[in-house]
Amino acid sequence: MKRILLIAPLPLRFELTQDEIYRNLPLSKVKNFILPLHLATVAGLTPPEYEVVIWDEAVHGHIKANNVPEDFDIVGLTGYTAHLPRAVEVSKLFRKRGIPVVIGGAGISSLPQKYYHDFDVLFIGEAERTWPQFLNDWQQAKHKKVYRQVRPIDLLETPLPRWDSIKNDMDSYLLAGVQTSRGCPFNCEFCDVSYLFGRKFRHKSIDLVLAELRALENLGMHKVVLCDDNFAGNPAYTKELLREMIKLNNSFPMPMGFATEASINIAGDEQLLELLADANFVEIFVGIESPNKESLKEANKLQNFNSNLIADIKKIQSYGMAVRGSLIVGFDHDQTDIFDQHFRFVQESCLTVPSIRVLMAPPGTRLWKRMRKEGRLLKTEMEGRFYGNPGTTNILPKNMSRAELLTGYLGLIEKVYDWRNFAERIKGFVANVSRKPQIPKGMKYYKRVLQFIYFTIVQMDADSRKIVLDIIMHTLKKAPFMLPRLTGFIIRQYGYANRPKLKESIEELIRLEMAGELSLEIAEDEDLLPPSFLASYERLFRGIYQKVTDGLHDKSLVEEPVIAIFAEYLQQNRLSQDKNEPMLLEEIGALADRVIADRNSKCESMAEKSPVDSKDIGITGLDDRVLKAVEQELLIARVQSNA
Repeated sequence: MKRILLIAPLPLRFELTQDEIYRNLPLSKVKNFILPLHLATVAGLTPPEYEVVIWDEAVHGHIKANNVPEDFDIVGLTGYTAHLPRAVEVSKLFRKRGIPVVIGGAGISSLPQKYYHDFDVLFIGEAERTWPQFLNDWQQAKHKKVYRQVRPIDLLETPLPRWDSIKNDMDSYLLAGVQTSRGCPFNCEFCDVSYLFGRKFRHKSIDLVLAELRALENLGMHKVVLCDDNFAGNPAYTKELLREMIKLNNSFPMPMGFATEASINIAGDEQLLELLADANFVEIFVGIESPNKESLKEANKLQNFNSNLIADIKKIQSYGMAVRGSLIVGFDHDQTDIFDQHFRFVQESCLTVPSIRVLMAPPGTRLWKRMRKEGRLLKTEMEGRFYGNPGTTNILPKNMSRAELLTGYLGLIEKVYDWRNFAERIKGFVANVSRKPQIPKGMKYYKRVLQFIYFTIVQMDADSRKIVLDIIMHTLKKAPFMLPRLTGFIIRQYGYANRPKLKESIEELIRLEMAGELSLEIAEDEDLLPPSFLASYERLFRGIYQKVTDGLHDKSLVEEPVIAIFAEYLQQNRLSQDKNEPMLLEEIGALADRVIADRNSKCESMAEKSPVDSKDIGITGLDDRVLKAVEQELLIARVQSNA
């Protein structure tokens, strides 16, 4: 039997996180925050003739030359941008042994050219089709270097995650994860969700979601994060799912507690809020971003721009669900008074333990492209050990210096996570709760109570302990049923209030900035696409896509040759003068004829498969996804030529 090792590498870390706090509590075996859903999904996609082993470095320790058996046939890694430096180290270890190393995930999907030579195979985009395709190609010794999924997949193709290789490690995780959907209908400038997964909301079948929850409950997991970018992106689907979740949860001996992410507009749907509360949702993560209306408009966060944010936050919280707001400083319309604005907003809206960071431009996003064109995008590797810190940024701010931005950010988080300010917010949150969630069975909190007593007595100082006791008395008076939920918020507050590594790293950044000792390199604007091509691209795309669709024998492989046609044409003609649209169409069309003939000559079957109607192309946003892939191919070609 062939063996596959799937690894979740450790990211760079700068702050004391909630899972690290739980490591210090009695009766707790927690080593990581959330189960590796990404790896379990890939395991579920793997045919049964393969043995799959999951290795989470946060739980099982760093992969080293002396602690991993050598009898694996394939090693797979995944993660976000912050995971990639460690992934490269792990890759070197196995490639030295002659074991092929493959990588996928959001990080590599955004920057495949940067890590092209560090891995044997790169997966760009969703893996539901490309992973099985790779395994089939690998068995026949004809696998490719890059596998790319362009068209968004139907999530009905997503399998039940496989947890069998780590079923004995469930106590090592604080939370489980289930994904019900992908994509987001909004298009915020700084967000990479639409860039990676598209704006069309896609969801799993309700039966599959329920099956995943049953499997996790059988494994002893009672806290679940629904890992959606916008859980309420399709309200009708979400309500139907919640009704079934309520029935399922009521059938368990101990109900599950849930958290998820949603947009602020859920505040306008009372039926949805009631269902969320009665399904035992404890917390909703909401991208608030800024109290500055001009910054919201700049970021294209129009759903927030049109909202009365404080009123909507309090409406959600009135159902007993905390809003964990995400806040960002450093927008172009932010000036030095923005930090005081944020603090007043946090306190007035009673955000329990908000997540606050400095604006970053994730690779490939519209913000990233705009900053690059304006000469304000930094090469993040120049900040070395500081990269990944929520107080750092890869852009040059517009209305303040970097030192002012960092100083203001440090002052803001110190005020927000001050225990007295936290107490004011948490008491306001409790006082605002007007509806008790209709949960027939309570969770068994004996273990948490013991942990919390230990936590407050042993780990807190006298002043913090006094504040916590005041919060408890206030809650017992106003809404005693909320007390079990508050223990988690208090523990998280402790983590945010005690982050010496984060404070030290920001202070060091400020010192280097003030002393002029931090050398920051501006990323060059790589103008890979001629203006005349971009001006005509949408019409060119439709024509070439239809031409390939009509001429290709295998209709299931349309996107790949379309990308190859545009990339090859631009690689050959990038430095030539701008051309008019008829000339472009004629030249690209001639290249398309050659590519179609070549692909047809290699096609094993003449049978037509799943033809695509060209009138649907613009609706799905496929032209943008193909253009992104073309840019990546040009960058990869540059890396290959420089090797």
